[in-house]
Amino acid sequence: LYFMPPVEKDYDEEHKFLEPLRHFADVKDPHRPTDTALFFHVPRAGGSTMKDIIGKCLKLVQSSEVGVRDGHDKDPTLEVLDVKESKYVNVDTTTVPGIQRAVDMGLAAAGVTEVIVSSYYHESAALFDLNHQGRAFMMMRNPIDRAVSMYWHRVKEIGDLDAEVSIEDYAQGNGIENNWMTRFMTNRMTGELTKEDMEQAKQILKEKFLIGLLDDLDETVYRIMKYNEWKFSTDETEKMKQEDCIRDLTTVGSAINPDPYEIPTRGTQAYALITWQTQFDTKLFEYAKQLFDEQTKQWGTKERKKLLKKQKKKGN
Repeated sequence: LYFMPPVEKDYDEEHKFLEPLRHFADVKDPHRPTDTALFFHVPRAGGSTMKDIIGKCLKLVQSSEVGVRDGHDKDPTLEVLDVKESKYVNVDTTTVPGIQRAVDMGLAAAGVTEVIVSSYYHESAALFDLNHQGRAFMMMRNPIDRAVSMYWHRVKEIGDLDAEVSIEDYAQGNGIENNWMTRFMTNRMTGELTKEDMEQAKQILKEKFLIGLLDDLDETVYRIMKYNEWKFSTDETEKMKQEDCIRDLTTVGSAINPDPYEIPTRGTQAYALITWQTQFDTKLFEYAKQLFDEQTKQWGTKERKKLLKKQKKKGN
């Protein structure tokens, strides 16, 4: 296959905000052998499940935080390590200093990693260049569900949130993340978000991301594999194992909240407060669901394409 050499993207005044992200391929760009997948990890949105599918089931080499355990953050050169049925590069792409170390070590150009995992989308742009581009995908979840899951995760598992802090207190600003997705996507970490930030986040999502949805996980895994040209093993037995492995994970999930909890319902104070703290993310999530449908045409399963055609005929 002959690939046209990539050309630097040029942005007009209105789209200058896309310039720092120019070395992330656009969703519509052809997949190049020199591309590296970037999983933009939104916390409590199915990320741990996705990482397990990538590592344990598909046996792909990942860069996340796992590879620097046991002093490997001091390694002078890039290496691939085996950790619990999965392979990891000895970098940490989940922190800003870790990303800088990976940049200095030439991670993307080295071609040692098949997937880079990070919640720092803008900072991770520095890992890529014109000839070694990032191909971004993400998993999204209803922002209200995500905020409540994060609350219980911090109370019960991380323990950095006192059980005395009620979900209402939390949502009033004691620990809740304000519009995490919109902020991390636009790199607008402080201050009030504006309508312009919202429009930019939508544009970045549309141009730069293959969308995955937590509540549509089987379809999402299919799309992410197709988008990144990840294949099952050619060995029939091995392929069945991989498919079973994915089925187990999409059914059970990884790092899910161990205890059942209730999602605040409309009309309660907790619901009103969380809705207020996630209003931009909720709009972004609604837009993402629309994009997910639009991306069906190119990346969806046959079943989903048929379903979408049927719905269009009915005029839904």
